[in-house]
Amino acid sequence: MRRFFTFPGAVRLELTTRRLLGQPLSARAWTKMTFNDKLTYRRLRDRNRLLALFSDKLAVRDYVAQHLGSHYLVPLLRVGERASSFSDLTGPYVLKANHGSAMVTFVAPGETLSEKQAVVADSWRDDDYAWRLLEWGYRDLPRRLMAEQFLGDTATMTAPTDYKFFAFRGHVAMIKVITGRFTQYREGLYTTRWEPIDGSFGPYAAPRVIMPEPPRHLDEMMRVAIALSREIDFVRVDLYEASDRVLVGELSPYPGGGLDQFEPADLDRWLGDFWREPPVRARR
Repeated sequence: MRRFFTFPGAVRLELTTRRLLGQPLSARAWTKMTFNDKLTYRRLRDRNRLLALFSDKLAVRDYVAQHLGSHYLVPLLRVGERASSFSDLTGPYVLKANHGSAMVTFVAPGETLSEKQAVVADSWRDDDYAWRLLEWGYRDLPRRLMAEQFLGDTATMTAPTDYKFFAFRGHVAMIKVITGRFTQYREGLYTTRWEPIDGSFGPYAAPRVIMPEPPRHLDEMMRVAIALSREIDFVRVDLYEASDRVLVGELSPYPGGGLDQFEPADLDRWLGDFWREPPVRARR
């Protein structure tokens, strides 16, 4: 698709617009910026190579294996460039694209990819997350489809509970829990001591999920999130509990793209205070 602007030109245009609107997006103003401000700064200025690695759901598997071991990876069943590569693969499994978010479809037990699912999966190739929110890490990623083992309830094909650890260079500040992601969506925020945080953070208001007891493997999840975040100023580490082990779902460098809403607004600043220093690889 032809663009009227180059990627750097579009970045300069957004940066100029945000500055005119009074948003502080300068390394000199780092301590005044909220979490969303800092995430926006990352989108527009940071060119750390890890952002591109973490944005690629296939490539990041090697990073996880090197730092923790392959037993923390969701079993990978097949990789292909087109949906036709999966036509004979029988469910249950999850088909997803490596180069973006929310490009997911479930194949039930004993079934194969439907014609409708195949058309949708092939259309993902045209979805460019680098241009959606000018997230640099997604630029020029190869387009691949990947089939992973389904971790949820195969009887209902319900997605497993998702634990998202907001980690800042080896320090976890907050855990977001999501249940019923593609059915009856609920979410909740917790401290690392599993104390409920009275607030929300997401693209829209969602019913709260109340989990009085922490996940059985919370201590191990914390160790995993710490290990995978030590080399970067911020990353969201998404984890699952599967039977007797912890599995890494993905590493997300741009959660919400700096646009998701905090309620109350003070939560935005509270979380941003854990992001203590501007990216060392940011362009000045």
